[in-house]
Amino acid sequence: MSIKLIATDMDGTFLRDDHTYNHSLFAKVFRQLERHNIYFVAASGSSFPRLQREFKDYTAKMGFISQNGSVIHLGSKLFKSFPINQESLARVIHVLDRFYGPQDINQLVISTSEKSYVDQGMSAHDFNIVKLFYENVERIPDIRQIFTQRPTEDFTKISINFANHIDLKKVTTTLDGYLPPSLIMENSGFNTDLIGNAAATKQNALSLLQSHLNLKANEIVTFGDNENDLGMLAMTSQSYAMQNAQPIIQMQAAHTTTIDNNHDGVLQTINQLIKNER
Repeated sequence: MSIKLIATDMDGTFLRDDHTYNHSLFAKVFRQLERHNIYFVAASGSSFPRLQREFKDYTAKMGFISQNGSVIHLGSKLFKSFPINQESLARVIHVLDRFYGPQDINQLVISTSEKSYVDQGMSAHDFNIVKLFYENVERIPDIRQIFTQRPTEDFTKISINFANHIDLKKVTTTLDGYLPPSLIMENSGFNTDLIGNAAATKQNALSLLQSHLNLKANEIVTFGDNENDLGMLAMTSQSYAMQNAQPIIQMQAAHTTTIDNNHDGVLQTINQLIKNER
């Protein structure tokens, strides 16, 4: 069975828990992917600038699905994005303010395809965490006024990192009944929910790339560890949940890696798949 494309989630999947990866092993694997004409795609809830930093030596030869599918790049070129209309954005902020206070939300991040914004009152600790996942981040005087202050910008995602005392399952139950039908909310791990255009999922983004590259489903390999990866994992018979993923995620993938994310599970599995292709 030939492989033409490999798409992998990042945090908890491709990356170790300290958000690093084995660069020397990746260089060897990437050369093998090029030799076999296999396209490599990083699929993440975080931003394209962050992914571009992680793969700065390979950007031109890769694909990127960022913000959980809201933004798609082929190399450095924007392929597709799914903006949220201003009315829906304002509705999200209104609903959040109705049910949650400052003590309930650690980080509120509002992003375009290339840039992210946070409130100037965000603590230095939280700002540094946001910078890790979003890279190109700007503080503004009042995040809740961003839509009126920047009416011409196309916003693509709202990220809410809730405090540890907040139960995300209850968040989903609470917010689902109030969000506009044009929006979707997905858990991205780390007690974080991402809200964006209902069409903006990793599964839909990967489907667009599949169509663009004229690929069959069984020519695609996917890796993931979390709820927001399930659609992508369901697309192909060559899907892999990580060994470190929750059992419910593993049950919905075709395979489970024998090695976890902290020991190069994705790269080791790709190595074996390439050997099997010979």
